[in-house]
Amino acid sequence: MVRKGEIVVALQIATTYIGTVVGAGFASGQEVLQFFTRHGPAALAAIGLTGVLFFALGVYALSLGRVHGVRTFGEVAATCMSPRSRRALGVLLVVLLFGVTVAMLAGSGALLREQFGIPFSAGALFTVALTFVTLVAGLRGMMSANAIIVPLMIGLVATIGFLTFWRAGHMILPIFPAVSPAVAPWRIIVSACTYAGFNIGLSLTVLVPLGRVPMSRNSLLAGALLGAACLTGLLAILHLLLVSMYPHAFVFEIPMGYIASRLPPLLRYGFVCVLWGEIYSTLLGNVFGMASELTARHPRYFLPVVAVILTVAFGVCQIGFAHIVSMAYPVFGYLGLLILAVLLLSERRILRL
Repeated sequence: MVRKGEIVVALQIATTYIGTVVGAGFASGQEVLQFFTRHGPAALAAIGLTGVLFFALGVYALSLGRVHGVRTFGEVAATCMSPRSRRALGVLLVVLLFGVTVAMLAGSGALLREQFGIPFSAGALFTVALTFVTLVAGLRGMMSANAIIVPLMIGLVATIGFLTFWRAGHMILPIFPAVSPAVAPWRIIVSACTYAGFNIGLSLTVLVPLGRVPMSRNSLLAGALLGAACLTGLLAILHLLLVSMYPHAFVFEIPMGYIASRLPPLLRYGFVCVLWGEIYSTLLGNVFGMASELTARHPRYFLPVVAVILTVAFGVCQIGFAHIVSMAYPVFGYLGLLILAVLLLSERRILRL
């Protein structure tokens, strides 16, 4: 019998997991467009495979922290890898985290510019400031933010999906061939693996420390399953929403912003605020993970390192959100898979637990 305490812990795990994965690319629709929607009808198969990978790899990442009882992902690497492999993996992870941190800031600036007319740099700078203030509280501040933002995001995406399908659901299937007439099966597998690898690779610096939270095996499995199921459902809804707005939504930096612009004002602004909140929540996870790894031996420098990371990322994000997602995210996917492959080969004991 599952106890009340186990349910609470499972929900905390699930919301933090979702909040770490759902960021600028996911919530804006750009990731869904690049990895799935461009495959047309085959996108749903890729999304289903991605959900299975989210669960399996999520359980693995959480188990690393639970079994080793470590404070950072780097401490796991120190216990099961040679010094050279550990340094190489650490560099890859920091590069991956920094690249997506830049994308988060670019996404926040683009969203606020397209929806509220706020200058790009001002919107990104506002996000930088709030991120720094939140991370003063460390992991606890990040978990508290996710506990508020994630349920709101799930509720609003489900509501908008219901309204859209109620109005024009019958028109979605005929649009699929126009999006992508035919897709080779191997592309479905590549999209699912790179997308899952990218997101779980990014999430390692949050999921591994999260595994130290006192929890039972049931809580861990339930949290990973709930998180993976919600992420899979959100991917499917966002994909169908994008298809329903083809081709208009495809030309926006923030495709979901175009969809939001067609909603009643109250729902529109609520949805835009939640989109920004999800960008912010993933930015929190990335910066927290990066700073934790870089200051593992000197925790007192955590906040100064956070400030440096955010300052440099703010300068680089001026490149633009759509360009970052289309050019860099596929590379990030392969980097994430490489990180996971090295980790799985080095630490196989978890698979037997």
